[in-house]
Amino acid sequence: MSEQHSNTQHNLSDNTNNNTNDDSNDNKQEPAKDGTGFWSTVKSVVGAMFGVQSEEQRQKDFEKGSALNFIIGGIVFVIVFIFTILYFVNSALESAGQ
Repeated sequence: MSEQHSNTQHNLSDNTNNNTNDDSNDNKQEPAKDGTGFWSTVKSVVGAMFGVQSEEQRQKDFEKGSALNFIIGGIVFVIVFIFTILYFVNSALESAGQ
């Protein structure tokens, strides 16, 4: 009887260890979602604008990303970039004129 009890405890401890390992593996796999996140989209748009995006990131964008997200991100980036350039040019012209 004690041998059977010992085997049962051993099996329970194995199951407990397996469950603990499974939970830790689930946590590691959790960030893999469908699509790309906000910051990943921003990173991809900025990288594409400056021509420094990696091939791996480009592949991921085409496989998981939404074209609409990248189009909107690109338009917003271009508008912000233009207004930033205008601000610095106007500031330089004002300080040169005084």
